Parts: sequence; C-alpha cells; structure tokens
Amino acid sequence: MFIRTRNKLGSMMALVLVSALAFAGCGSNSSDAPAGQIKPTFVVKDTSAAVVAGATVYAIPVADVEALAAVALDSTATATTGNYSAEALAADEPLEDLIAANSGTYVSAVTDTAGKAVFADNLVASDRFFIAVKPGTADHLPGGSICREAKAGSTLNNVSTDIVVSTTPSSSATFVGTSQCLGCHSGYATMKKTMHKLGFMAPNAPSGLQDRSEFDANDGIYNMSAGLEKYTAGDAASGGTTIYFYDYDSTRKFDKFKTLESAPTGTVYATVRVYQDTTDNKYKAQFTNVINPSDPNSGMIHEAVLTYGGGVYKQRNITKIDDSLFMIPLQFNQQGSDASADRTRKVWRDYHMDWWVSSIVSNVSMTFKAKPAASASVDVQCAACHFNGYKLTASPTFAGYYTAEGVADANGELHPVTGVNQELNIGCETCHGPGSEHVAAGGNGKFIVTPANITPERSNMICGQCHSRPQGNGTFKNDSPLSSSNKMMIAGTSRADFLANQTSRHDAAVGDFWGDKLHSKSHHQQYTDFIKTAKYRNGTSLKTCASCHTPHGPGTGVRHQLKGTTSDNSLCASCHSTVVLASHMEAKTGTASMPASTQCIQCHMPKTSSSGAGSNATSPFVGDSATKYFTGDINSHLLDVPLKTSISSTNTMPVAYTDSCGFCHSQKSTL
Repeated sequence: MFIRTRNKLGSMMALVLVSALAFAGCGSNSSDAPAGQIKPTFVVKDTSAAVVAGATVYAIPVADVEALAAVALDSTATATTGNYSAEALAADEPLEDLIAANSGTYVSAVTDTAGKAVFADNLVASDRFFIAVKPGTADHLPGGSICREAKAGSTLNNVSTDIVVSTTPSSSATFVGTSQCLGCHSGYATMKKTMHKLGFMAPNAPSGLQDRSEFDANDGIYNMSAGLEKYTAGDAASGGTTIYFYDYDSTRKFDKFKTLESAPTGTVYATVRVYQDTTDNKYKAQFTNVINPSDPNSGMIHEAVLTYGGGVYKQRNITKIDDSLFMIPLQFNQQGSDASADRTRKVWRDYHMDWWVSSIVSNVSMTFKAKPAASASVDVQCAACHFNGYKLTASPTFAGYYTAEGVADANGELHPVTGVNQELNIGCETCHGPGSEHVAAGGNGKFIVTPANITPERSNMICGQCHSRPQGNGTFKNDSPLSSSNKMMIAGTSRADFLANQTSRHDAAVGDFWGDKLHSKSHHQQYTDFIKTAKYRNGTSLKTCASCHTPHGPGTGVRHQLKGTTSDNSLCASCHSTVVLASHMEAKTGTASMPASTQCIQCHMPKTSSSGAGSNATSPFVGDSATKYFTGDINSHLLDVPLKTSISSTNTMPVAYTDSCGFCHSQKSTL
C-alpha cells in the first residue's frame, strides 16, 4: 500500500492507492513489506545521543507548504497598526502550522522506547515530503535534523532514517556567560570579531570578549574609532568638535534638529561639543543652550562611558546619569558628509535631542533636562536586544528609573552603573538558551538549544526577535520585545508564542515601509522582509538566516558574517548553481552585456533601508523631473527585484535601477 497525502491550508483529501498485488495473495496483509524491505522507519535521538520516545514523526506534503506561501505575511495588510491578520498567523510557521492543522490526517508515527517510529505504509515514491518531529515532552524542541529539505518518498521507503532533535533548557535554567561556553567550545571564539559582540564597548577599550581587528584604523569606512576621532583634545573650556543643532522640525521622528559641524545659517538652538579631556583622557560632551543662554543646565558635561556601534554605518555614545544609561544625542555616520543635501546623510545626525530638552515650542524658554525621562534610557530602549541574559531592575533610589544588566562575566564589559564586568552584548546563550543546566550536566548536547535541529521558523525567530520592528509587551511598550515581566524570549521559542507574549504590536507599521508598503524603509527589519519570501515557505528547501550568515563569524563576508562572498556571486551560486548569469541577465533585461562585476544582490537586494548615512550620501541618482534617489546601506531581504515603475517623486525608494542600472541605462528604461 502506498499513501499519497494532499492538503490545501487545512482542508485534507487523502487518496489511497492500492496496487492489485496487494489483493493477489489470499489472506495477505497489505501492511506487510516484501521480503528484505521495511516501511519508512525513523530513529529519533537528541543532541546528547539519547533516544526520544513518544515523539511523533510527520510527513508533510510539499504542496501544502507551497500553498501556505499564497497567504501574504504583511503587517500592514489589514490596517496601519503593524499587526498580522488571523489568516497570516495561521500560515507564518510553515511546518508547525501545518502539523497543528492536520496532525490527525498526515502520515505519521510515534516513536517507541527505542526512539523508533514506523509508518504504516510506504509513501508514494514520486511524492515529496518534509519530515518533521513533534516531541511529546517539553525537554525537546520540534523540527529535527532533516526537516528543512524536501525528500522524495522513494528515498524514505525501505530505509531507516536517523533524525536528531534539539534538547532545550528548562524554565529554571540561568545564564552563565560566554566565557563559560568558550571554555569548552574554544573553536567559536571567532564570534568575538562580529558586530554582535562589538556593539557596546568602553571607548577604544575592547573587553576580553571583543576583538575589533576587522574594524580597526586600517579598515576605511569600517574603522570603529572614526567617531571617537572627532573627540579631539580639549577641556571644559575649549577644544574638540562642535556640532550645531538648528532648524527644529516637530514633525520628524528622532532627528527633529538638523546638524552641522560648521555654523549654519538657520536658527541654532543648541550645540554639543565633543572632546577628549586632556586632564583625564576621558571622552566627554558639553551641552550649550544657544537659544536660551540663561538655562541653568547650559554647559553641562557628560562623559561617554560606552560606545554603541561604529565600524558598520554609525556610532552613538552613551553616558551614565544616576542608575541609568542614556544616549548622548548624536549619531556619527560612517559614510556621512556635510556636503550632502540630505539632512540624514550628514556626518552627524540628531539622535533624540528632543529627549534632552523641554519647552521646545516656545524656543527662548527651552531648557536642558538634567536627564531624560526613564522611558528614554538605553536600559529600556536598547539593552534588551544586546545584553546577554538581559535583566531590568527598578532603581531603589530614583523613582521610575531602571537599570539594565547582562549576565556577569569576568571577561565582559565593565557595567558603568554596577561596576561589575557583564556581558553587555549578544552571547552564546542568546541563540542557544541559558546554559546553567547544560554546564551542570557536563555538556554533551544536554539542555541546550541547537538551532540547526529545530524547525526553520523557530531558528529564524531567534534572529527575528530583534531584526523586526514589534512593540514590546513590557512596562514601556516600546521597541524592545519584552514580555509583561520585562523578559526577552528564550532561544527556541515559537513565533506564535513570541507574538503572543512578547509583543503589543506584531511588527513594523506602515510608516516603516516605502510607499509600496512592502519594502522596508526602517532598519533592523531583515526578518520582517525575509518571512515574506519564497525562501521561507516553499516546497524544496526551507531557508533560515543561517543559510547565508554564519552566526559565529566572521565568515567569508567578514563584516556582515556571510558564508560566502557576494562580490563574485559565490554565496548566491552555492544554491543557485544552475543559473548562468549572462543568460539570466539577457532574459530579464534584454542584454547580456553586463560587466563581469555584476552582482546578484545589486538587483535582488537593493539597499532600501538605512542605518547610517547610506552608501551614496553625496551622489544620488537624478531621475525624471530631477528627483534625487539616494541609496540606503542595508540590503532589502525580500530578495525580489523592485522595478522602476515602483518609484515616483513621492516614493523615492532605492531600486535596482537607481542603485546600479540607471547609471548606464536610459532614464526611459523600465528596468
């Protein structure tokens, strides 16, 4: 007997094909395999090599996953609120959603005490399936080592297939810090070179968990110290670099002031002078109220105790006030230029000076606050996605304010408030779960999340929790995806649980996209983009962030943690090996005469989003009607090719035409 299953978004039609031979033998059992053959058999063990009993192995028809892709995962489809529709929420976890809807009708079998599951009958040889495991207990996670690649029935019949599933720590597990992990897993020390580890740093003083050798003074626009180099020698009276804040615009988001290093012609409200103090070598910022010189807080000086970023696109600096941390209201753009016509692409950009001032409307009565509101602190705005083992504690002294902490780690960054070395950046446990039980058990795959062995949707969610734009469910309901108890999700959490428990708004709202309401305009929305693609839901190979990126870094595309290079298309070709670039270009554009340096990502991943100044701050493409098209610095992860017809003078989204093609092709081209 062979079984073919077919499902369309929860509607099941089972077609059982019985061969004539099954009825030929008097008294024969149709479930008996011919001599020397076995029915599809699976042996399930976990990453500690222990057998897994009571787990269900499912054969999910590829057609069902393909059908899910017809449901758009659009957070602006029903409104501008940033919430997904009920239909989308039933189709956004390709394997787990289908199992939930069809567990009673899919071909399946439960593992016995030896971890063995045997399907009742062979699968149709020509049909293809995703084989996924749903554990029967909470100490293992759904998925399995073979769940992401579709397999023909013929490759599963008459064989026994091994599947490895991931263990997971219990809810009682605690964080131990990356140094503890590297004690056994020293081969992953390369992660110290990644920007995930270099985010928060004492100014020009890397911790023992940080290696900035890929972002030093010899690395051009990737020089992590470029922003601090603006802090030239000075003291409380003079020296350093002065940045002017002028022409206030209340309609803008975080950059309500224009900024310039030289005195502008507009109305100057304030200046911030950054300098390295010659008396103690510390990096400092002095705030001067120009519009209201009588402000008692004018002239206040704050030390930059931490840097955030640098090396890739931008850098911001952080000061300590009482028990909390706050951003000094400046963003240094790595590729910025004061010659740029666009305010967002200058050397400096206002980063929430509005949080530091009061009475801005009346201008002359504007005053500096001694410190911004609690809701504006780094502790509640930023730290959640960066600190390994994030914990938020109410200040016992300053009512309404909080202190964010990471897990204690002797090699970590010195916390400016607590004075304790902590892991103030992403660590091993961010992606593998808290490690105390794993360490206590002697390692060996016990009580730890292995992202490669969980469903692709759960693996992507690890990255997606911070590479999307939800509003959290924590105390402040801001961009930090916190639960109601101000906790970050633990690695291995499902997307459904993440959205239900960690968010008050699912994802990016309409203002975070370009005019087509599809391509991301705001940064850190790579996951928001990616789940809309065919890479995420298809009938062949279910991709994850780790399909292209190497989490432990630095990889071949060092600074972006890529598994291959994009300059020669080798990364794309690792999957698309049958595509002949010249033939592809001719079929799509009508010409094969593209330069040898043509990159797949120039068309399929235009830089629609910006984190810093963008990559062409002073040389925008000038289109029809003299409209200027700037390019961002973050590649779209929709993996499509937005055409020139997608843009207009009111929707100046970067597309392949304005990013690459238009510099050679006629403006009348429809590429």
